[in-house]
Amino acid sequence: VQDPVRARTGLECRHLCQAQPLCEAWSFIMAGFPEEGLRFSCWLKSRLWTETEAETATRYAGLVVSGSRHCPRNHSEVLGSLRNLRTMDLTQDPMGCVVRPRWDAVWYASRAADCLLRHGWVVLRGALEEAEAQQLHDACAREVETLLPLDPDRAGNRGPRRYSLGSASRTHHMVHVPEWARLIDHAAITPILRLAFGDDDYVAIGGGGDVVLEHTDSMQWLHVDLPRWEMYERVHPPPGLGVNYAVHDVSCDGGAMRLVPDTHTMPFQLDKMAPFTESEMLESFGLMRVMVCPMKRGDILLRDLRLWHAGAANLGDTPRLSPNSEFLAKWYADATEGTEDHLAPRRVLPRKLWEQLSPHGQQITRRTRAEGLLDTRFHEKIAVPQQYD
Repeated sequence: VQDPVRARTGLECRHLCQAQPLCEAWSFIMAGFPEEGLRFSCWLKSRLWTETEAETATRYAGLVVSGSRHCPRNHSEVLGSLRNLRTMDLTQDPMGCVVRPRWDAVWYASRAADCLLRHGWVVLRGALEEAEAQQLHDACAREVETLLPLDPDRAGNRGPRRYSLGSASRTHHMVHVPEWARLIDHAAITPILRLAFGDDDYVAIGGGGDVVLEHTDSMQWLHVDLPRWEMYERVHPPPGLGVNYAVHDVSCDGGAMRLVPDTHTMPFQLDKMAPFTESEMLESFGLMRVMVCPMKRGDILLRDLRLWHAGAANLGDTPRLSPNSEFLAKWYADATEGTEDHLAPRRVLPRKLWEQLSPHGQQITRRTRAEGLLDTRFHEKIAVPQQYD
């Protein structure tokens, strides 16, 4: 597929294979290989080996490790199971958690907050104005244009060809960009946040979002966004809420998020979250999966940051952009401030943007307002090879 690249392990080599749409197999040259110049090199192949080639390769046993693009190899069946088994999408209005603010301007916030607290998620249809969605889309596209040259192999930092903008940023957030800062006190979201957190005394910590490049056939394991066990100490108010904005239409094959309702109060068990066993795990717990699709431009997803969720494959021809904003309850902000927790409150919002916020927006960003200059660049090395099969 390309000239060999450097890798540290066979797993990293397979990750690099998954980052290249044309790669079907890989070989990793180990430390004991006779030719020193080839050690720790990763060779990406456009086809699997023939039986004769595989037999020839046995003479390098212990010196070269090879494999197919995905493990297990029945990858298309795994993709199908995530889409079809124990799965609903938004056309089925799962749990009544698809809310249309324009149909019910008075009561939509209470209904949305009820879904959020009860089931851990809610979708608002058409909550962004067209101009807002376009401006946010353009800002996100500009940032991605800056980001991608830093990762020519497309290894990603959240799986192959998949990026967290917040993790790539030196500030952990993107609210130094005006379009993100405007999301802190959005008219469609703030009434729901007030009800979900119980009062106005919550903390807007910033926001980032994620990007899945086109032709990405890998998917994430189910995971949660809060890494601390303290998140289960209280059911209400939730420790943190994330808000994702659809800045373009998202089909069910276009990198949609999948989530598991009602898991925001269930202890997370990483060893049970592999995609190829996910459907069996859900059945054993009596749970269902929701594919958050189709999403139309202007739709918004709110979710409890404890909710089990993951990014799906993007088999389409365009990147899937999903900017977000993030909020913490006061009790969880108190527990994490000053720690290295990725979502701990930090001074990330430039004062000039803080001054443009509403009084409420300024109140909830007291812990994130920055007084001095900020280094708002992306990290120079953003690639973080991870295992997602």
